[in-house]
Amino acid sequence: MHPFAFLKTDGHLSSSVAGFLKKLLTDKIADAVLVAAPTPYSSLPMPTLFTDPDLIEKADPLAPAAPFNSARQAVSVLKHETGKRIALVLRPCEIRALVELAKLKQCVLENTILIGVECLGRMENSAYLEASSQNTGLTQAFYDDPDMQKQICASCAICTRFQPVNADISLCVIGMPVNEAIGLSAETEAGLSILKQLGFETSDAPEGRKDAAGRLLAEREIAKAAAFEATREKTDSIEKFQRYFADCLNCHNCRVACPVCYCRECVFLTDVFAHDPEVLLRRASKKGMVKLPTDTTMFHMTRMAHMAHACVACGHCSSVCPSHIPVADVFIRVANEIQNLYAYEPGRDMIEPIPLLVFDEAGKEGV
Repeated sequence: MHPFAFLKTDGHLSSSVAGFLKKLLTDKIADAVLVAAPTPYSSLPMPTLFTDPDLIEKADPLAPAAPFNSARQAVSVLKHETGKRIALVLRPCEIRALVELAKLKQCVLENTILIGVECLGRMENSAYLEASSQNTGLTQAFYDDPDMQKQICASCAICTRFQPVNADISLCVIGMPVNEAIGLSAETEAGLSILKQLGFETSDAPEGRKDAAGRLLAEREIAKAAAFEATREKTDSIEKFQRYFADCLNCHNCRVACPVCYCRECVFLTDVFAHDPEVLLRRASKKGMVKLPTDTTMFHMTRMAHMAHACVACGHCSSVCPSHIPVADVFIRVANEIQNLYAYEPGRDMIEPIPLLVFDEAGKEGV
């Protein structure tokens, strides 16, 4: 059991967490903090890199919103060593994606402080903006109101990895009286050292937290099984699959939003799929017609083959689809099967090799 400290909130959840992050800067534990915060122009929390302790008071990492998976934004400040110590406050799916990107040499994590958030889920951006326009204390209200917690997006409603892994410190809300306090769990020696530097006394986690997490996990497992079965019935043949993605515009928003689609140059943006007129006319002549844009089915199937092993089930591919195709429903189900096949969980371990980059010397004789 990890050492556990209590961060008093006294009914001011967001400002209390922001105050904790402010201490990281004022006490020189971190040179900068990347954390979600609303902007002067919108209440939607966006990843923001803070160096000014006074400005970080606006941070709101527990808000039930995430406009995109922030692993990509984390990579932008971690591409190479800068000599600065950066704290990053991320959701579990964001940390897992960041770990996968680090394995692919997209960033360095040696001089970082990873602060994970126990995540009950995020609302779609439009729903959050509507709710926040009517309630300036939306973050507190979300944790107080079980009915509001049911308004999270479909992917979050079936997420079973809602507790951070590979974090130094976890912000704990499950089984906690958030009106009074949330938990600070030291997951590593570095995390424990930080809590001690900040003056926190540690003890065991409160009774009931484990049971609360278990109940939530059981609910999510049931919901996930039902969702997987429903999606399987809709996509269990190539004809059904094509019908499922029939409204795809080839905008590639899902590729852009995916935190683990890391290629600098996507094959679908090269001449391979920039067909000459003669090719399109030849295809049309075979059946008398050809839909444009072409290759939408090929695009989604190729993406699945490319990144299903690394999908962290954040659901942002569905959130950004202009045709409102539940892309994530298919990708998460396929990813679950692929990851089970390889006994691989993305983001679980920094040193666990990526399956597609491993050559099985022992198994080649059976091929």
